[in-house]
Amino acid sequence: MKTPSLVALLAAALFASTANGQTPSPSDHAANQEVFCQGTYALCIKAACTPIPTIDRLGNYTYDRVSCSCEIENGWSMGPGQCDDRIPVKHGHYVYMISTYSNLFNETNATLACSPEQLRGTPWAWCYGAPCVADERAVEAGNGAVSCTCPLETGAMQTLGGNCTTSNCTSIYSAATPEGDKIANQHFANYMEQHGYKHFPPAQMCASNPVLAPPK
Repeated sequence: MKTPSLVALLAAALFASTANGQTPSPSDHAANQEVFCQGTYALCIKAACTPIPTIDRLGNYTYDRVSCSCEIENGWSMGPGQCDDRIPVKHGHYVYMISTYSNLFNETNATLACSPEQLRGTPWAWCYGAPCVADERAVEAGNGAVSCTCPLETGAMQTLGGNCTTSNCTSIYSAATPEGDKIANQHFANYMEQHGYKHFPPAQMCASNPVLAPPK
């Protein structure tokens, strides 16, 4: 039996969606979904999110997208698309960019693990490659908030958000599946180490990650 390549694992476990919510072919994943670039990017791995509601003709409210408050960073990140395509674009007083991945916050934040077996329908945001917008002044300063629109997911997840508080598993944070989170950390660290760049080891798991009793 042939062992799956790292690219295949990343595609299956981590890069299941792109900014427009479509699922690219495996060849697209291999070619475009794990490109390392240096520059300004949006980092959402601990971002809190709020629903973006829609209403149908019958007056029913629902949502499948959320707005996440991410952070503007500058340095190396891993994301979909070539580096030239990920350069922030300015329109008026706003700057547009996409959300990519780095392990920059691993040193300062711990990983909160949430499971649907523990809480009813664990919701989370999939922000990898999501479109983002920021005020030009925040981008010029090289830090500050950037708002990213991310598709909503449910199921087991891990996030650097939530302040290690298990009750926050019912809130919405930018996150990844446990397997995807592990693979992304390893792949990013391996690339940075091979090229002599600074990086951080995987974040510590929250001490408050007990197995919760199933909801009644």
